[in-house]
Amino acid sequence: MPEGDPEGRGRHGRWPAQNGIYIPLPQDWRSCILPVIGLATPVGLLVVNFSAWVISQLGAFRWGVAVSALVSALILNSLTGLSVYRYVRNRWPDFVVSRQENETWVLVAAIVIILAVAVLSALFSYVGMANPKQLPNGIAVVTGFLGVVIPLALILGLNRRR
Repeated sequence: MPEGDPEGRGRHGRWPAQNGIYIPLPQDWRSCILPVIGLATPVGLLVVNFSAWVISQLGAFRWGVAVSALVSALILNSLTGLSVYRYVRNRWPDFVVSRQENETWVLVAAIVIILAVAVLSALFSYVGMANPKQLPNGIAVVTGFLGVVIPLALILGLNRRR
């Protein structure tokens, strides 16, 4: 810690990241404009070329995307189901779903629903990528967006209310 710096900050009021290494953050956001503009074209070229390569190898990527969709749906929907169940149990303790004697049936039903949604998500992802000429697919984009937004909104909203 430099002398005369009671708060432990380094030069220019920046906080050390680890072991005295300073994070080089600009003092003014306008100093980031030119580097961002300069990086836009090379990054765009990389993205376009990577996308073209993915399209040329679409058969192999279909399986990877389908497996990723399955795992993602299992995780997101499990967390969402748990958040919904906790919210219902805490809000309405005498509701049929919240009762102790129905806990096993609720768990089995939740597992079946989560598995069905995850398998359908993987299947739709795989089928939706069958024809590279139909990509980007509007339905796939909308369902993918909703598949992320709905679980995250429920998880965040219900956990916030708890």
